[in-house]
Amino acid sequence: MCFVGRENDIVQIKEVLTEGNNVIILGKHGIGRTNLIRHIAKTTKDRWRFIFMDFSRTPGEIRNHLLSKLFPMQEFGRRHTEYRSSRFRIATLALDDRRKHILVLNNISKLYTQKRDSLRYLAWEKRFQFVSTVESFLSLNDLFLFRVQMNLSILIMLQYLTTSDVVHFIIQLSKEHPLGWTEVRIKNLAEVTGGYPLRMREIALRELEQSGMDH
Repeated sequence: MCFVGRENDIVQIKEVLTEGNNVIILGKHGIGRTNLIRHIAKTTKDRWRFIFMDFSRTPGEIRNHLLSKLFPMQEFGRRHTEYRSSRFRIATLALDDRRKHILVLNNISKLYTQKRDSLRYLAWEKRFQFVSTVESFLSLNDLFLFRVQMNLSILIMLQYLTTSDVVHFIIQLSKEHPLGWTEVRIKNLAEVTGGYPLRMREIALRELEQSGMDH
């Protein structure tokens, strides 16, 4: 819904992936990191297969989730798989899907030894590319270590959307439904969002719901 103003970011991410590199996206909660990647995944599904993983889970849960996505017919995700065995299978078993696999590591807020080891093994195999969403409060040292492990990674900082971008989004929303918002109403709504895509989405859904109730 809220990808206005993100055109350059979308182009840059696609270019980085096309070149065979990894992407690290840094930004505050609500800035729209994961939704942006889901949008790219949806619009490039003929080329790449994106697999989304919650990095806040334990290494074992992450591995089992990845196994279940990569090899659904073998039902790995329904049982616990030993560490070395699961790591070997992820890295070596033949993939039925011939698209390039992009592993999306969400919610990276802290690194510890087990997760670094898992990342190192996956990254060294060169089987996958990675898109990672990193919390803004991740320490500089952990961010540095993570970038080292994600070899050939490009860091992209998502910024707040500008007021003009938000105004453009709201104008398009008003025309599409149509809502008949005045210029003053549009300006006020834009200011309330603070440039956050998540807040833009919440406000848009609220306004649409209220408009429907009024009718």
